[in-house]
Amino acid sequence: MSDVGDMYKELQAASQVKRAANRKSSTQILADAEIDFESKNGGAHLIVQTDSGYVDFWPGTGLWQVRGGQKGRGVNALLKYLKISDN
Repeated sequence: MSDVGDMYKELQAASQVKRAANRKSSTQILADAEIDFESKNGGAHLIVQTDSGYVDFWPGTGLWQVRGGQKGRGVNALLKYLKISDN
């Protein structure tokens, strides 16, 4: 295989490892913050219920979206949003 193909395979493998680590750490951060969530698809999709609705969170990529509204990235930004929305 060419050097470019080998580099692509290595990059893809590293990306998969990084997303798996993100899923584990982000889920633990939410649990430590005592945020209740429902886990779907083996932890690839978390659903957080708030007083104002649901927030979908994909911890592997850090993407979160309020259903019908705001989007953001990162577990810390999600925690900040949840703290604001609870008030």
